Amino acid sequence: MQQRSTHSEESLQPAVTTPQYESHVENSKGPLKVTQEAVEAYEKRTGFYGIGRIMVEDGHWLIVTKEELARSRAQEQTSHTMMSRQRGLA
Repeated sequence: MQQRSTHSEESLQPAVTTPQYESHVENSKGPLKVTQEAVEAYEKRTGFYGIGRIMVEDGHWLIVTKEELARSRAQEQTSHTMMSRQRGLA
């Protein structure tokens, strides 16, 4: 004799309680620009020496000078302000 299930097929699916995110999302802006001093400070604070080399080799970080970093941030700020004005936000 076959028993009827009181549960629908939908209730047998596991409940998703957290949003699903892409496990690997490429940054459209490219690698994160960091200074050598920032990498050294991070390595010292975390104790994970060599992380800078690994992140650069994998293409996640790009080592730049302080001047290059300041210039790129100024360009990003200008670009963001222009986009905000076009959208009527600024």
